[in-house]
Amino acid sequence: MATYTIMSKMKYTRFSEKGPRMNNEDSYNVVEIPDKRTLFVVCDGMGGHSCGEVASKTVCDSFSVYWEKHPDVEDSEAKVLDASNEASRTLDEKSGYYQMGTTLVMCSIEGKKATIAHAGDSRCYVIDIKGNVKYRTIDHIESSSISLPYINRAFFTRHPEDAVPDVKVVELQPLDRILLCTDGLYNAIDNTALLHTLQCAKDVEQVAEKYQTICQEKAGDNYTAIIIEIE
Repeated sequence: MATYTIMSKMKYTRFSEKGPRMNNEDSYNVVEIPDKRTLFVVCDGMGGHSCGEVASKTVCDSFSVYWEKHPDVEDSEAKVLDASNEASRTLDEKSGYYQMGTTLVMCSIEGKKATIAHAGDSRCYVIDIKGNVKYRTIDHIESSSISLPYINRAFFTRHPEDAVPDVKVVELQPLDRILLCTDGLYNAIDNTALLHTLQCAKDVEQVAEKYQTICQEKAGDNYTAIIIEIE
């Protein structure tokens, strides 16, 4: 079930479901720092890696705590990378002998700018009121003639060199909408329908309802989303 929230200058909703899987390896969080910024984080524990749900929660919580501990530090690429280093260390401490991994996508809204970062194939879309895509993350996927496509950048235990997110700052305008989601959502919804719904639904709550209706029928994985509208 989606949770709907109204803050000054933005509205947002979020949901996370296990879909047809036995457990939900996705994690998400929202950190509101009054009069400063709001952080939105989504992580997807890696299929094929043990304890994916632990990895996603660890990295999600680590970024959340970092933002809470540094309320006076303005958003920047350096801030994201420092938080990433801390999250990578925390993941190693939690892992013991287990191999764990997770993607990350985050968006921190500070005034009229959004600092967006991602590692892996969880995505962020930013569209304007006319439906123009102002920004979309590019999946960190690699393929070759001798192997299946695989994620080549994410948070893996004992591989801090892979935990280096791409960072982008996007200027925001009123009525821009932002979607953060895991691959379970965008693999279940045709890209045209995904963007059309994000643009045309009357509010973020209706976007979530439409996405959930499709995912309940078509999703083959856990699916998680945060939808934001700038006022």
